[in-house]
Amino acid sequence: MLSTREVSYRSRRHRYWMVEGALALAMVGLVLPAVSASASVKSHTTSTVCSGTPVRGGSLTYARQTGPVTLNPFFPTNGNGDIFADTLLYQGLVMPDPTGKTQNIVPAVASSWTVSANGLSYVFHIRPGIKFSNGQPVTAADVVFSLDYFANPKLDETAVLSGGFKSARALNNSTVEMTLSTPTPGLLYNMSIFDAFIVPKNLVTKEGKNFWNNPVGTGPFKLNKWVRGSSISFSRNTYYWQPGLPYLNSVTYQYAQNDNTRLLDLENNQAQIADGIPFSQVATVKSNPKLVLQPAKVPYWVGLWLNHQRKQFQNLDVRLAMEYAINRPLINKTVFDGLGTIPNSVLPQLKYDAPNSVVKPYSYNLALAKKYMAKSDFPKGFSTTLQYPSGYAEYTNLVLILQAEWASIGIKVKLISEDQATMTALYMKGQYDLTFPYAEFTSDVTVPDEYATFVTTYGGGGYSFFSWWNDPTIANMVTTFDHTQSNAARVTMWPKIQAALMAQTPFINVMDLPFLNAHQSNVCGTYLDPLGADSLQYTWIAP
Repeated sequence: MLSTREVSYRSRRHRYWMVEGALALAMVGLVLPAVSASASVKSHTTSTVCSGTPVRGGSLTYARQTGPVTLNPFFPTNGNGDIFADTLLYQGLVMPDPTGKTQNIVPAVASSWTVSANGLSYVFHIRPGIKFSNGQPVTAADVVFSLDYFANPKLDETAVLSGGFKSARALNNSTVEMTLSTPTPGLLYNMSIFDAFIVPKNLVTKEGKNFWNNPVGTGPFKLNKWVRGSSISFSRNTYYWQPGLPYLNSVTYQYAQNDNTRLLDLENNQAQIADGIPFSQVATVKSNPKLVLQPAKVPYWVGLWLNHQRKQFQNLDVRLAMEYAINRPLINKTVFDGLGTIPNSVLPQLKYDAPNSVVKPYSYNLALAKKYMAKSDFPKGFSTTLQYPSGYAEYTNLVLILQAEWASIGIKVKLISEDQATMTALYMKGQYDLTFPYAEFTSDVTVPDEYATFVTTYGGGGYSFFSWWNDPTIANMVTTFDHTQSNAARVTMWPKIQAALMAQTPFINVMDLPFLNAHQSNVCGTYLDPLGADSLQYTWIAP
């Protein structure tokens, strides 16, 4: 999502393939999907109606779990609700592969770029003729302004992701050079997400905060109407730089936190796409010939945060007891329909992760859990609260299991249901004992740099991403990793960080999960990027 981002955003949602060795890399040959039938049909789509030529026009209604609280991508406050709207409106110099077929970074506002041999200079070439959605040309001045915005912690809540950025300057009206203070191979990945979107300098400067109420960007759509708390609609950006796209005339996001409501909207044709399909409803979707289930592997995990301002969670023995008391095989079977993966990291599955044979997952071992509690500073247990998001069947079922499992080791858990926005706000204020910061908790990039930085060195308002946990040794390991240019070295460094975090378990990764979306069978070209964001510029509706 960093992403964080908040960094108030997600996580959900965090792409690096960059400089390696002594040669400058020229990123010039990356080609986006052609506007053709072959580019319009995702491999999971079995409906024959999507095998024809894409049809231009039509309107799409998307039933979403949550919508934006703000359209300022530099200050996301509602996780994917903000981010998934922003990605329709804006783009950065680069972006994740919008088809989700690779984890590569591909051109967006920049048509190409080169990197110096020492990894300290990036030269971006702005795409010829590219315009904002109001018809205004994108200039080097806009790019420099946006990159400076990205790196300013007073303007960008996720400025922590700009680590390594030193300065940007226009070489001419269509070329920008970015200088780094130290090699930071993950920076390009961080620039591919919302925190480095390109915006028009003159309008942001003139309108200030009002700009974000009716923003313009270079994304495939532009804002049409925003009914806060209810819906947001977009119309085709007629100035979009990729010829022929988007196909749709308009897109509307209707918010429905309740799982059953979204599925009913899909079944009753009140919506053509829905996200967050309940795991308990997978069989129902698969049995309906009018619907297509779309699972996607993304860095998505059920992250449970422990507030280390509470003495009980400062105690490692307590944290280990909690880990060993969780029966993840049972949870996977009964809550997630067996589609989850038992994690061997406190973070989601990311590039460079070691396998289970190197870093072992926590097993379910109640006897061991009781031993850890007995030798902890709280041998008789304690009482605590667990905040969880309302409207999600999985979370409702999950917290009941966790409550029972931790009761067996003396931890009495009071369950508190909150709407997503309230829960996230309380999390960022440190007003929680245990909480799930985001109902959809994802990384914004596929490399670990983002969240590793968030949870170890990010100190804005609360150490370690609002957990108030601190480990200088691990933080130093992460800083070194972030600024190591050699990919071969990073491959060997990350598993050691992964293992160290796992051993300390400052947070609990309950389960790694796939994204589960669904759509009607005549909705074609339903691409998701590697981080779960919809690439609706390729979506079309078959007759």
